[in-house]
Amino acid sequence: MKRSKFLIAALCATFLSTHLNAQEEIILTKIHRPHHADLLIVNNNIGNTDDYVIIFEENAPERFNAPKTPSFAFMSKNQKFMMGIGGYVKGTISMDFNGAINNPAYFTTSAIPINPLPGNDKLMQFNVNQSSLFYNLVSLSENKTKFGAYINMNFSGQNYAPQIQDAYVNYGGLLLGRTTSLFTDAAAIPPTIDSEGPNGLTYKTNNVFNFRSHWGKNKRFSAGLGLEMPSTDFTTSNAQSVTNQYIPDFPSYIQFAWGKGSNSHVRLSSIIRNVNYRNNIQDKDNIISTYACQLSGLVTVKEKLVFYYQLAYGSGITTYIQDVSGLKLDFLPNNIVDNQNNDAGKLDHANSLAYYAGLQYNFNPRTFMSCTFSQVDIDVPESYDNTNLYKEAYYLATNFFWYAMPNVQIGAEYLYGKRVDQNDDWGQANRVQVMLQYNF
Repeated sequence: MKRSKFLIAALCATFLSTHLNAQEEIILTKIHRPHHADLLIVNNNIGNTDDYVIIFEENAPERFNAPKTPSFAFMSKNQKFMMGIGGYVKGTISMDFNGAINNPAYFTTSAIPINPLPGNDKLMQFNVNQSSLFYNLVSLSENKTKFGAYINMNFSGQNYAPQIQDAYVNYGGLLLGRTTSLFTDAAAIPPTIDSEGPNGLTYKTNNVFNFRSHWGKNKRFSAGLGLEMPSTDFTTSNAQSVTNQYIPDFPSYIQFAWGKGSNSHVRLSSIIRNVNYRNNIQDKDNIISTYACQLSGLVTVKEKLVFYYQLAYGSGITTYIQDVSGLKLDFLPNNIVDNQNNDAGKLDHANSLAYYAGLQYNFNPRTFMSCTFSQVDIDVPESYDNTNLYKEAYYLATNFFWYAMPNVQIGAEYLYGKRVDQNDDWGQANRVQVMLQYNF
Protein backbone atom coordinates (compact mmCIF):
# COMPACT_ATOMS: atom_id res chain seq x y z
CA MET A 1 0.00 0.00 0.00
CA LYS A 2 1.45 3.33 -0.98
CA ARG A 3 1.58 5.72 1.93
CA SER A 4 1.02 8.71 -0.34
CA LYS A 5 -2.46 7.45 -1.27
CA PHE A 6 -3.44 7.27 2.38
CA LEU A 7 -1.92 10.64 3.31
CA ILE A 8 -3.64 12.47 0.43
CA ALA A 9 -7.01 10.98 1.33
CA ALA A 10 -6.51 11.81 5.02
CA LEU A 11 -5.60 15.43 4.30
CA CYS A 12 -8.63 15.86 2.00
CA ALA A 13 -11.04 14.44 4.57
CA THR A 14 -9.53 16.52 7.37
CA PHE A 15 -9.73 19.71 5.30
CA LEU A 16 -13.37 19.15 4.40
CA SER A 17 -14.36 18.30 7.96
CA THR A 18 -12.72 21.37 9.47
CA HIS A 19 -13.21 24.08 6.83
CA LEU A 20 -16.74 23.58 5.52
CA ASN A 21 -19.08 26.03 7.24
CA ALA A 22 -22.10 24.37 8.82
CA GLN A 23 -25.34 26.32 8.59
CA GLU A 24 -28.04 26.62 11.21
CA GLU A 25 -30.94 25.41 9.06
CA ILE A 26 -31.43 22.26 7.01
CA ILE A 27 -34.50 20.75 5.44
CA LEU A 28 -33.64 17.05 5.68
CA THR A 29 -31.78 16.08 8.82
CA LYS A 30 -29.22 13.32 9.28
CA ILE A 31 -32.02 11.16 10.68
CA HIS A 32 -33.36 10.91 7.08
CA ARG A 33 -36.94 10.70 8.39
CA PRO A 34 -38.27 14.20 7.68
CA HIS A 35 -41.84 13.03 7.12
CA HIS A 36 -44.04 10.82 9.20
CA ALA A 37 -47.76 10.57 9.59
CA ASP A 38 -49.36 11.87 12.77
CA LEU A 39 -48.45 9.51 15.57
CA LEU A 40 -51.55 7.75 16.90
CA ILE A 41 -51.23 6.97 20.60
CA VAL A 42 -53.69 4.28 21.65
CA ASN A 43 -55.57 4.79 24.93
CA ASN A 44 -54.55 8.43 25.24
CA ASN A 45 -55.89 11.68 23.89
CA ILE A 46 -52.73 13.63 23.15
CA GLY A 47 -52.61 16.42 20.61
CA ASN A 48 -48.96 17.27 19.92
CA THR A 49 -46.89 14.10 19.44
CA ASP A 50 -43.62 15.65 18.18
CA ASP A 51 -41.84 15.07 21.49
CA TYR A 52 -42.68 11.36 21.39
CA VAL A 53 -41.43 11.10 17.80
CA ILE A 54 -38.06 12.46 18.93
CA ILE A 55 -37.90 9.97 21.81
CA PHE A 56 -38.55 7.07 19.44
CA GLU A 57 -35.88 8.31 17.02
CA GLU A 58 -33.27 8.65 19.77
CA ASN A 59 -33.83 5.03 20.84
CA ALA A 60 -33.48 3.64 17.29
CA PRO A 61 -30.32 2.95 15.25
CA GLU A 62 -28.99 5.99 13.41
CA ARG A 63 -28.34 4.36 10.02
CA PHE A 64 -30.44 5.43 7.04
CA ASN A 65 -32.38 2.21 6.42
CA ALA A 66 -33.26 1.43 10.07
CA PRO A 67 -36.96 2.08 10.85
CA LYS A 68 -37.38 4.54 13.69
CA THR A 69 -40.78 6.17 14.05
CA PRO A 70 -44.01 4.14 14.14
CA SER A 71 -47.37 5.38 12.93
CA PHE A 72 -49.07 4.27 16.12
CA ALA A 73 -47.99 3.44 19.67
CA PHE A 74 -49.34 2.06 22.95
CA MET A 75 -48.89 4.01 26.16
CA SER A 76 -48.77 2.25 29.51
CA LYS A 77 -51.55 2.94 31.98
CA ASN A 78 -49.20 4.89 34.28
CA GLN A 79 -47.91 6.87 31.25
CA LYS A 80 -44.29 5.95 32.02
CA PHE A 81 -43.63 3.77 28.96
CA MET A 82 -44.62 3.75 25.33
CA MET A 83 -44.19 0.99 22.72
CA GLY A 84 -44.31 1.69 19.02
CA ILE A 85 -44.88 -1.05 16.44
CA GLY A 86 -44.14 -0.42 12.80
CA GLY A 87 -41.88 -1.03 9.86
CA TYR A 88 -41.97 -0.70 6.13
CA VAL A 89 -42.69 -2.68 3.00
CA LYS A 90 -39.88 -2.11 0.49
CA GLY A 91 -40.09 -3.42 -3.05
CA THR A 92 -37.43 -2.97 -5.73
CA ILE A 93 -37.09 -3.84 -9.40
CA SER A 94 -33.57 -3.83 -10.81
CA MET A 95 -31.87 -4.38 -14.15
CA ASP A 96 -28.17 -5.26 -14.35
CA PHE A 97 -26.31 -4.71 -17.62
CA ASN A 98 -22.74 -4.84 -18.89
CA GLY A 99 -22.00 -7.07 -15.91
CA ALA A 100 -24.37 -8.51 -13.31
CA ILE A 101 -24.43 -9.33 -9.58
CA ASN A 102 -26.80 -12.14 -8.65
CA ASN A 103 -28.25 -10.46 -5.57
CA PRO A 104 -31.28 -8.13 -5.79
CA ALA A 105 -30.74 -6.50 -2.38
CA TYR A 106 -26.96 -6.05 -2.11
CA PHE A 107 -24.78 -4.54 -4.82
CA THR A 108 -21.58 -6.14 -3.48
CA THR A 109 -18.63 -5.18 -5.67
CA SER A 110 -16.49 -8.08 -4.41
CA ALA A 111 -19.13 -10.43 -5.89
CA ILE A 112 -18.68 -9.03 -9.42
CA PRO A 113 -17.67 -12.00 -11.59
CA ILE A 114 -14.34 -11.86 -13.42
CA ASN A 115 -14.59 -13.25 -16.96
CA PRO A 116 -18.29 -14.24 -16.63
CA LEU A 117 -19.82 -16.87 -18.85
CA PRO A 118 -21.07 -15.53 -22.20
CA GLY A 119 -24.68 -14.40 -22.07
CA ASN A 120 -24.66 -13.66 -18.32
CA ASP A 121 -23.95 -9.94 -18.45
CA LYS A 122 -27.62 -8.95 -18.01
CA LEU A 123 -30.02 -9.77 -15.18
CA MET A 124 -33.46 -8.58 -14.03
CA GLN A 125 -34.36 -9.06 -10.36
CA PHE A 126 -37.30 -8.34 -8.04
CA ASN A 127 -36.94 -8.04 -4.30
CA VAL A 128 -39.07 -7.41 -1.19
CA ASN A 129 -36.94 -9.20 1.43
CA GLN A 130 -35.60 -5.94 2.86
CA SER A 131 -39.07 -5.12 4.21
CA SER A 132 -38.88 -4.63 7.94
CA LEU A 133 -40.80 -4.94 11.22
CA PHE A 134 -39.73 -3.28 14.45
CA TYR A 135 -40.72 -2.78 18.07
CA ASN A 136 -39.50 0.32 19.88
CA LEU A 137 -40.05 0.59 23.65
CA VAL A 138 -39.13 3.89 25.27
CA SER A 139 -39.28 5.35 28.75
CA LEU A 140 -41.13 8.62 29.32
CA SER A 141 -39.35 9.26 32.60
CA GLU A 142 -37.73 12.63 33.26
CA ASN A 143 -34.66 10.92 34.66
CA LYS A 144 -31.39 11.15 32.72
CA THR A 145 -30.92 7.38 32.87
CA LYS A 146 -33.84 6.21 30.76
CA PHE A 147 -34.59 2.63 29.79
CA GLY A 148 -35.26 1.59 26.21
CA ALA A 149 -35.49 -1.53 24.07
CA TYR A 150 -35.50 -2.04 20.33
CA ILE A 151 -36.02 -5.02 17.97
CA ASN A 152 -35.82 -4.85 14.19
CA MET A 153 -36.01 -7.68 11.67
CA ASN A 154 -36.19 -8.05 7.91
CA PHE A 155 -36.92 -11.06 5.71
CA SER A 156 -33.52 -11.66 4.14
CA GLY A 157 -33.23 -15.29 5.26
CA GLN A 158 -33.73 -18.29 3.02
CA ASN A 159 -37.27 -18.37 1.57
CA TYR A 160 -37.91 -14.95 3.15
CA ALA A 161 -37.28 -16.20 6.68
CA PRO A 162 -37.10 -13.36 9.26
CA GLN A 163 -33.63 -12.31 10.39
CA ILE A 164 -32.84 -10.13 13.39
CA GLN A 165 -31.00 -6.97 12.43
CA ASP A 166 -31.09 -5.23 15.83
CA ALA A 167 -32.10 -6.45 19.27
CA TYR A 168 -30.86 -4.46 22.25
CA VAL A 169 -31.69 -2.78 25.51
CA ASN A 170 -30.14 0.43 26.81
CA TYR A 171 -30.10 2.20 30.12
CA GLY A 172 -28.55 5.62 30.26
CA GLY A 173 -25.39 5.35 28.18
CA LEU A 174 -25.13 1.55 28.39
CA LEU A 175 -26.27 -0.64 25.51
CA LEU A 176 -26.32 -4.44 25.44
CA GLY A 177 -27.46 -6.64 22.58
CA ARG A 178 -27.04 -6.97 18.83
CA THR A 179 -26.72 -3.93 16.59
CA THR A 180 -24.29 -2.00 14.41
CA SER A 181 -20.68 -1.99 15.62
CA LEU A 182 -19.52 1.02 17.62
CA PHE A 183 -16.73 1.37 15.02
CA THR A 184 -19.41 2.29 12.46
CA ASP A 185 -20.42 5.94 12.22
CA ALA A 186 -24.03 5.08 11.42
CA ALA A 187 -25.24 8.68 11.17
CA ALA A 188 -22.67 9.37 8.43
CA ILE A 189 -23.90 6.61 6.08
CA PRO A 190 -25.20 8.18 2.85
CA PRO A 191 -28.67 7.21 1.62
CA THR A 192 -28.96 4.46 -1.00
CA ILE A 193 -31.70 2.15 -2.24
CA ASP A 194 -29.01 -0.53 -2.34
CA SER A 195 -29.22 -2.15 1.09
CA GLU A 196 -25.46 -2.59 1.30
CA GLY A 197 -24.40 0.94 0.46
CA PRO A 198 -20.81 2.08 -0.19
CA ASN A 199 -18.35 -0.80 -0.50
CA GLY A 200 -15.85 1.06 1.71
CA LEU A 201 -18.29 1.46 4.57
CA THR A 202 -16.94 0.01 7.82
CA TYR A 203 -20.12 -1.77 8.81
CA LYS A 204 -20.67 -4.85 10.94
CA THR A 205 -23.71 -6.10 12.83
CA ASN A 206 -22.34 -7.60 16.02
CA ASN A 207 -23.13 -8.63 19.57
CA VAL A 208 -22.04 -5.62 21.58
CA PHE A 209 -21.73 -4.14 25.04
CA ASN A 210 -20.88 -0.48 24.87
CA PHE A 211 -21.07 2.80 26.74
CA ARG A 212 -21.65 6.27 25.29
CA SER A 213 -21.44 9.63 27.02
CA HIS A 214 -22.35 13.20 25.97
CA TRP A 215 -21.10 16.38 27.60
CA GLY A 216 -20.36 20.06 27.02
CA LYS A 217 -22.66 22.84 25.81
CA ASN A 218 -25.74 21.29 24.21
CA LYS A 219 -23.93 17.96 24.62
CA ARG A 220 -21.92 18.55 21.50
CA PHE A 221 -19.07 16.33 22.62
CA SER A 222 -19.58 12.59 22.84
CA ALA A 223 -17.46 9.47 23.22
CA GLY A 224 -18.00 5.74 23.24
CA LEU A 225 -16.16 2.59 24.26
CA GLY A 226 -17.27 -0.97 23.59
CA LEU A 227 -16.64 -4.69 23.86
CA GLU A 228 -17.71 -6.68 20.81
CA MET A 229 -17.84 -10.32 19.81
CA PRO A 230 -14.59 -11.35 18.07
CA SER A 231 -14.71 -13.23 14.78
CA THR A 232 -12.32 -15.14 12.54
CA ASP A 233 -12.11 -13.98 8.95
CA PHE A 234 -8.66 -15.16 7.89
CA THR A 235 -7.22 -17.77 5.54
CA THR A 236 -5.33 -20.78 6.91
CA SER A 237 -3.24 -23.57 5.42
CA ASN A 238 -2.16 -26.90 6.91
CA ALA A 239 0.35 -24.93 8.97
CA GLN A 240 -2.38 -23.11 10.95
CA SER A 241 -5.64 -23.96 12.67
CA VAL A 242 -8.57 -21.75 13.61
CA THR A 243 -9.11 -21.75 17.38
CA ASN A 244 -11.79 -20.39 19.70
CA GLN A 245 -11.67 -16.62 20.10
CA TYR A 246 -11.70 -15.36 23.69
CA ILE A 247 -10.50 -11.72 23.47
CA PRO A 248 -13.21 -9.19 22.49
CA ASP A 249 -12.73 -6.43 19.96
CA PHE A 250 -12.35 -2.95 21.49
CA PRO A 251 -13.89 -0.14 19.40
CA SER A 252 -13.96 3.46 20.61
CA TYR A 253 -14.64 6.95 19.30
CA ILE A 254 -14.73 10.63 20.19
CA GLN A 255 -17.03 13.05 18.37
CA PHE A 256 -17.83 16.74 18.13
CA ALA A 257 -21.17 17.95 16.72
CA TRP A 258 -22.37 21.39 15.68
CA GLY A 259 -25.19 23.13 13.84
CA LYS A 260 -28.89 23.23 14.58
CA GLY A 261 -29.92 19.98 16.21
CA SER A 262 -26.27 18.81 15.91
CA ASN A 263 -26.86 18.15 12.23
CA SER A 264 -23.10 18.10 11.53
CA HIS A 265 -20.35 16.17 13.24
CA VAL A 266 -16.80 14.90 12.95
CA ARG A 267 -15.76 11.62 14.56
CA LEU A 268 -12.42 9.92 15.17
CA SER A 269 -12.74 6.17 15.78
CA SER A 270 -10.38 3.31 16.51
CA ILE A 271 -10.56 -0.43 17.00
CA ILE A 272 -8.15 -2.87 18.62
CA ARG A 273 -8.37 -6.58 17.77
CA ASN A 274 -6.53 -9.57 19.23
CA VAL A 275 -7.01 -12.67 17.08
CA ASN A 276 -5.68 -16.04 18.19
CA TYR A 277 -4.85 -19.15 16.15
CA ARG A 278 -2.78 -22.34 16.39
CA ASN A 279 0.63 -22.51 14.69
CA ASN A 280 0.85 -26.21 13.80
CA ILE A 281 4.50 -26.06 12.67
CA GLN A 282 5.73 -24.46 15.87
CA ASP A 283 3.09 -26.28 17.93
CA LYS A 284 1.96 -23.23 19.88
CA ASP A 285 -0.86 -20.70 20.13
CA ASN A 286 -0.29 -17.25 18.64
CA ILE A 287 -2.10 -13.95 19.13
CA ILE A 288 -2.06 -11.24 16.47
CA SER A 289 -2.82 -7.72 17.65
CA THR A 290 -4.11 -5.23 15.09
CA TYR A 291 -5.22 -1.62 15.14
CA ALA A 292 -7.24 0.59 12.82
CA CYS A 293 -8.34 4.22 12.87
CA GLN A 294 -11.12 6.07 11.10
CA LEU A 295 -12.15 9.64 10.35
CA SER A 296 -15.81 10.13 9.49
CA GLY A 297 -18.55 12.66 9.67
CA LEU A 298 -21.45 14.60 8.29
CA VAL A 299 -21.32 18.26 7.28
CA THR A 300 -24.30 20.45 6.47
CA VAL A 301 -23.45 23.10 3.89
CA LYS A 302 -25.60 26.09 2.89
CA GLU A 303 -28.85 24.74 4.29
CA LYS A 304 -29.65 22.19 1.58
CA LEU A 305 -26.36 20.42 0.91
CA VAL A 306 -25.03 17.55 3.04
CA PHE A 307 -21.55 16.04 2.74
CA TYR A 308 -20.84 12.52 4.05
CA TYR A 309 -17.37 11.06 4.40
CA GLN A 310 -15.39 8.23 5.92
CA LEU A 311 -11.73 7.23 5.73
CA ALA A 312 -10.50 4.07 7.49
CA TYR A 313 -7.06 2.47 7.50
CA GLY A 314 -5.62 -0.46 9.44
CA SER A 315 -4.67 -4.12 9.45
CA GLY A 316 -6.80 -7.17 10.17
CA ILE A 317 -10.11 -5.30 9.78
CA THR A 318 -11.59 -6.69 6.55
CA THR A 319 -14.31 -8.30 8.65
CA TYR A 320 -15.44 -4.73 9.45
CA ILE A 321 -15.38 -3.55 5.80
CA GLN A 322 -18.59 -4.78 4.31
CA ASP A 323 -17.40 -5.33 0.74
CA VAL A 324 -14.66 -7.76 1.79
CA SER A 325 -16.18 -9.20 4.96
CA GLY A 326 -16.26 -12.97 4.61
CA LEU A 327 -13.43 -13.16 2.05
CA LYS A 328 -10.97 -14.29 4.76
CA LEU A 329 -8.49 -11.51 4.07
CA ASP A 330 -7.75 -10.33 7.61
CA PHE A 331 -4.61 -12.51 7.64
CA LEU A 332 -2.95 -14.87 5.16
CA PRO A 333 -0.52 -17.78 5.71
CA ASN A 334 3.17 -17.04 5.62
CA ASN A 335 4.61 -19.04 2.73
CA ILE A 336 7.87 -19.85 4.52
CA VAL A 337 7.94 -23.58 5.34
CA ASP A 338 11.43 -23.84 6.84
CA ASN A 339 10.91 -25.27 10.32
CA GLN A 340 13.98 -23.44 11.60
CA ASN A 341 12.60 -20.04 10.59
CA ASN A 342 10.83 -18.01 13.27
CA ASP A 343 8.12 -17.03 10.77
CA ALA A 344 7.25 -20.58 9.82
CA GLY A 345 3.55 -21.30 10.25
CA LYS A 346 2.64 -17.71 11.08
CA LEU A 347 -0.07 -15.55 9.57
CA ASP A 348 0.74 -12.27 7.81
CA HIS A 349 -1.27 -9.06 8.06
CA ALA A 350 -3.30 -7.61 5.23
CA ASN A 351 -3.60 -3.81 5.36
CA SER A 352 -6.87 -2.17 4.32
CA LEU A 353 -7.84 1.28 3.08
CA ALA A 354 -11.55 2.03 2.79
CA TYR A 355 -13.25 5.34 2.13
CA TYR A 356 -16.32 7.01 0.70
CA ALA A 357 -17.51 10.52 -0.01
CA GLY A 358 -21.09 11.49 -0.73
CA LEU A 359 -23.20 14.57 -1.42
CA GLN A 360 -26.92 14.99 -0.81
CA TYR A 361 -28.97 17.88 -2.15
CA ASN A 362 -32.39 18.61 -0.66
CA PHE A 363 -34.77 20.19 -3.16
CA ASN A 364 -37.53 20.53 -0.56
CA PRO A 365 -38.68 18.71 2.58
CA ARG A 366 -40.03 15.82 0.49
CA THR A 367 -37.41 15.43 -2.24
CA PHE A 368 -33.65 14.90 -2.32
CA MET A 369 -30.95 13.28 -4.40
CA SER A 370 -27.47 12.03 -3.57
CA CYS A 371 -24.27 10.76 -5.16
CA THR A 372 -21.62 8.61 -3.44
CA PHE A 373 -18.22 7.30 -4.52
CA SER A 374 -16.33 4.64 -2.56
CA GLN A 375 -13.20 2.48 -2.81
CA VAL A 376 -11.62 -0.43 -0.96
CA ASP A 377 -7.91 -1.27 -1.37
CA ILE A 378 -6.36 -4.40 0.20
CA ASP A 379 -2.57 -4.66 0.49
CA VAL A 380 -1.61 -8.35 0.78
CA PRO A 381 1.89 -9.80 1.37
CA GLU A 382 4.17 -9.81 -1.70
CA SER A 383 3.97 -13.58 -2.05
CA TYR A 384 0.30 -13.19 -3.05
CA ASP A 385 0.94 -10.80 -5.92
CA ASN A 386 -0.29 -11.98 -9.33
CA THR A 387 -2.97 -14.21 -7.78
CA ASN A 388 -6.74 -14.06 -8.14
CA LEU A 389 -7.14 -12.61 -4.63
CA TYR A 390 -9.17 -9.42 -4.26
CA LYS A 391 -7.07 -6.29 -4.69
CA GLU A 392 -9.46 -3.32 -4.89
CA ALA A 393 -12.97 -2.33 -5.88
CA TYR A 394 -14.88 0.84 -6.76
CA TYR A 395 -18.50 1.78 -6.09
CA LEU A 396 -20.60 4.62 -7.46
CA ALA A 397 -24.23 5.33 -6.57
CA THR A 398 -26.48 8.18 -7.63
CA ASN A 399 -30.14 8.28 -6.64
CA PHE A 400 -33.31 10.28 -6.24
CA PHE A 401 -35.85 10.01 -3.38
CA TRP A 402 -39.34 11.48 -3.17
CA TYR A 403 -41.84 11.29 -0.33
CA ALA A 404 -45.01 11.15 -2.44
CA MET A 405 -46.98 11.03 0.84
CA PRO A 406 -45.75 11.22 4.44
CA ASN A 407 -45.54 7.41 4.58
CA VAL A 408 -44.84 6.64 0.92
CA GLN A 409 -41.32 6.91 -0.49
CA ILE A 410 -40.36 6.44 -4.15
CA GLY A 411 -36.79 6.20 -5.37
CA ALA A 412 -34.62 5.53 -8.42
CA GLU A 413 -30.92 4.68 -8.46
CA TYR A 414 -27.98 3.94 -10.75
CA LEU A 415 -25.08 1.82 -9.46
CA TYR A 416 -21.68 1.06 -10.93
CA GLY A 417 -19.07 -1.31 -9.53
CA LYS A 418 -15.65 -2.57 -10.56
CA ARG A 419 -13.54 -5.31 -8.95
CA VAL A 420 -9.81 -5.78 -9.59
CA ASP A 421 -7.78 -8.83 -8.51
CA GLN A 422 -4.10 -8.97 -7.55
CA ASN A 423 -3.24 -10.19 -11.06
CA ASP A 424 -5.01 -7.09 -12.47
CA ASP A 425 -7.90 -9.08 -13.96
CA TRP A 426 -11.11 -7.12 -13.49
CA GLY A 427 -14.84 -7.18 -13.90
CA GLN A 428 -17.61 -4.60 -13.72
CA ALA A 429 -21.36 -4.34 -13.22
CA ASN A 430 -24.06 -1.73 -13.77
CA ARG A 431 -27.50 -1.57 -12.18
CA VAL A 432 -30.57 0.60 -12.56
CA GLN A 433 -33.31 0.10 -9.97
CA VAL A 434 -36.50 1.69 -8.71
CA MET A 435 -38.07 1.43 -5.27
CA LEU A 436 -41.48 1.81 -3.69
CA GLN A 437 -41.55 1.88 0.11
CA TYR A 438 -44.50 2.25 2.48
CA ASN A 439 -43.73 3.09 6.11
CA PHE A 440 -46.18 2.16 8.84
